[in-house]
Amino acid sequence: MPIQLIRGTHRRQHLPIFLIALLLLLVSTCSWVRALEQPKSVLFISAYSESFVIVPEQIDGIRAAFAPHPIQLEIEYMDTRRIEAQENIEIFHRILSYKLNQLPPYDAVLVGDDNALQFALDHQKELFAGIPIVFLGINDLQRAALAASDPMITGVVEAFSLVETIEIAHQFQPEATRVMAIVDDTLTGQGDKNQFYQAATALPELSFESLNASEHTYEALGETLEAVGAETILLYMSMFQDRNGATMTIDEAVAFLREHAQVPVYRASVGGVGDGLMGGKMVSYFEQGRVAADMVVQILQGTPVSAIPMVSESPNQYFFDDELLREYGIDRNLVPRGSILLNEPTSFYTENRGLVNNALAVLAFLVALLLVVAYDNVRRRRIERELHEKNEELAAYNEEMLATEEELTAQYQTIQEHMEELTVLNQKYEIATSGTNSCVWEIDLETDRMFLSDDLKHILSVEINPSGNVESTLNQLFPRREINRIRHAFTRYQSGTADEISLQIPMEETGKSTRWVLFQGRGVYLQNGELVKLAGILLDITHIKEQEAHIDFLAHHDPLTRLPNRISFMNRIQEEIAAGHAGTVMLLDLDNFKAINDTLGHAVGDDVLREIALRFQQLADENFFVSRFGGDEFLILLSREADQEVIEGHVRQIFNVFGSPFQVHNSRRQIHFSMGITRFPDDSSDMEQLIMNADTAMFQVKHSGKNHYMYFQQEMIEVLKEKVEIERRLTEALAEDGFRLVYQPQVESASGNIVGFEALLRLKGIAILPDRFIPVAEETGQIIPIGRWVAGETIRQMASWRDQGLPLKPVAINLSSKQLSDEGLHGYLQQKLLEKKIPAEYLEVEITESVLLEESADTTTFLNRLREIGIRIALDDFGTGYSSLIYLTYLPIQKIKLDKTLSDRFLKDESVEVMNSIITLGHSLHMEITAEGVEELEQYRKLKKSGCDFMQGYLFSRPLPAEEVTPIYNSRLISDNASPAGASQ
Repeated sequence: MPIQLIRGTHRRQHLPIFLIALLLLLVSTCSWVRALEQPKSVLFISAYSESFVIVPEQIDGIRAAFAPHPIQLEIEYMDTRRIEAQENIEIFHRILSYKLNQLPPYDAVLVGDDNALQFALDHQKELFAGIPIVFLGINDLQRAALAASDPMITGVVEAFSLVETIEIAHQFQPEATRVMAIVDDTLTGQGDKNQFYQAATALPELSFESLNASEHTYEALGETLEAVGAETILLYMSMFQDRNGATMTIDEAVAFLREHAQVPVYRASVGGVGDGLMGGKMVSYFEQGRVAADMVVQILQGTPVSAIPMVSESPNQYFFDDELLREYGIDRNLVPRGSILLNEPTSFYTENRGLVNNALAVLAFLVALLLVVAYDNVRRRRIERELHEKNEELAAYNEEMLATEEELTAQYQTIQEHMEELTVLNQKYEIATSGTNSCVWEIDLETDRMFLSDDLKHILSVEINPSGNVESTLNQLFPRREINRIRHAFTRYQSGTADEISLQIPMEETGKSTRWVLFQGRGVYLQNGELVKLAGILLDITHIKEQEAHIDFLAHHDPLTRLPNRISFMNRIQEEIAAGHAGTVMLLDLDNFKAINDTLGHAVGDDVLREIALRFQQLADENFFVSRFGGDEFLILLSREADQEVIEGHVRQIFNVFGSPFQVHNSRRQIHFSMGITRFPDDSSDMEQLIMNADTAMFQVKHSGKNHYMYFQQEMIEVLKEKVEIERRLTEALAEDGFRLVYQPQVESASGNIVGFEALLRLKGIAILPDRFIPVAEETGQIIPIGRWVAGETIRQMASWRDQGLPLKPVAINLSSKQLSDEGLHGYLQQKLLEKKIPAEYLEVEITESVLLEESADTTTFLNRLREIGIRIALDDFGTGYSSLIYLTYLPIQKIKLDKTLSDRFLKDESVEVMNSIITLGHSLHMEITAEGVEELEQYRKLKKSGCDFMQGYLFSRPLPAEEVTPIYNSRLISDNASPAGASQ
């Protein structure tokens, strides 16, 4: 009894605990279900618009993943594909910021493609703080990896199957030796380019190069594409914008490629396959959207973002245009299984499936009905058959007799037809052998005799027995050293180790070039499989061999100069490095060669390059290997030569090559060059690194005055790193409002009043002087957008001063020679002036003498267009060049700015007359004179006495921020008694 009591008590203690646990589980489960079932709001930001081809597929994939869940999807389009301008992104930012401030916060954010991801990264703290972000369709793998390092960000990259696409393209084009990818400078294009060159490591047998659409006009791009031959695998990745800012949609780009490309165009992304592109292994944008949306669902269900790794592989599939496969003669057996073929010919059944199925159903009904009727008539028909059996037997016998007679007649007719066919075949045979310069041979294995057709006389000038012994006939036909090869080919074929007999045999004749014949054939078998004869053709292939030799020469030589090309150079240096030899690499670049092409035409430039090549060929020997690297660059390899004295001797020889003038058009002109030198293995044993070393040294020569040479040193890398760092800083400044302007007053000499300003560029918060970052901006092309920013900000500031009640005064901005190539600058300036309602004469453009020394018809046209708008032009740094006065007589210049060096040199008592003459000359040309760099009171007095109109310099004021200019805007910076009036120094 006590035992039962204890057990009962124990059972009552556990039952409530179990019920409580079950209740807690149900409550937590219900809470989780209610949490998931509560409607969630997700924002999808697409970098493109809903009309862009990939976007609907991405959205379909997202909706497919969200369908089972109460998730509301909202979509915003950045439209950067059509308008990839900073103003567009800023407008989108303002609109989205306003919406987010007015609406409840989103539970998660999806971002589609590179621009959208970059937007999310730039504004994460401001707009999406604490909100999970999932990206998809990212081409730039580095940007994706950087984003995924954030614990609140994960996603799916758009991993192109570039390697698989290029591999299948190489199977389609086995003769190809290189891959060319069409890219551009958009964010997507930059990501495409990075992925393209990453694929190069997996395909070392092919050379990789990119064709940047943003560096060409579309017209020039089309001409380049038309020259691409079958040795190139052409891959279209992105070409949305050209050098002039013109844009193309994918459909327009496909039509453009179809018009200009002479080879198949492959693609590893959506768009164009079936409309002119061959295809490749492509991204599934539906699956991409579905996978990214599944990640969002996991996050909304409680999975931490950091626990969901980035997906770096895409579910891709092969797509090809069957019509192009046929057009380019590509074997369908090469197409991977499971591939989707577009434009594939369809059968009658496929096109009319519904009609055929309905007809079959009706036919089946009629057959069934007929079977029922037939069953009723079976017995009657059986009786009728028995009655007619005898008659049918007699009729059959009669028909058999008639058939025998007809068969005999048909056999006779067949014999006659065969005789006629033999006659026609003999005629065709004669046409074929004479037209192809070939003859037929046959060996009877039973009699050991060889037969040759009469056409042999068209191939070989020998007289032989047309049906003699095999051994003797071969000895009469071919050189003795080739007989063993022929015997070996017979043996291999008869033993079954070879499918055919095929030999290319050289036929050397005294005093004549070598002729080549193709000796080819197979066996003739009986029905039992016994080999009884060997037969084939003897074909003259001399012309083919000559073409092969010519093609090989073109593959390894530059067609213009006939020098070895880059491929030959790379093969040669690779051999030297592999053999453990020491040596030297020289990279030579002609100085100012572009001026010859631009002013006299490329034909004259080509003549100069050919003359240089002829001179180099006189130096070439087994240790001096010279090749054309491209453009006006030449690569020289000194084999087994690393001693500096020996190298210097070769350098002197190279300078001697350029010692005498070259015939350039109708005159003799001296050509100079800059050269970088590096040695192996001292500097490196990697051929690509050696070329980079030589290029680095040559770059230093270019920036040290040209017409010289320099040996590579590791310190040069630091200089390049500094340049790269400055370039990065400039890129950041362009993207993040990192520039500022300061304004230096210009005073009227007679009154001392401020009459205008010069706008000068500075970097915000970075101690890098303009004389360091401006040259880098010019070299990288960043000066174009920087110059536009300076102009726009200057005009904006002029309007700001006016709106503060201050009178308009001229403000000068500086233009470099690189900015003269900005074809849209005139329209940009005109638009900004109109927007701010600033008369054009208040904007002044300063150009340097170096711009004039590079004078061309384009320069004159550029300046005249500025004057047509009404903008004033000043010649800056006057006196630092050599030929300024020539240009003053016909270029539209209104003002001359005397360089500081003129004041320092010619304002001394014994030289002041020179300064007086310069100012008088300028006035005689109806030009205003401004003196720069005035720092001393005595300089001011002498310049004023000489009649100088305006001055600027630290005597009056240093360059000031706009807010410091306002208080002195209408000030008099120097008093009547010629002393500074308290201006900031």
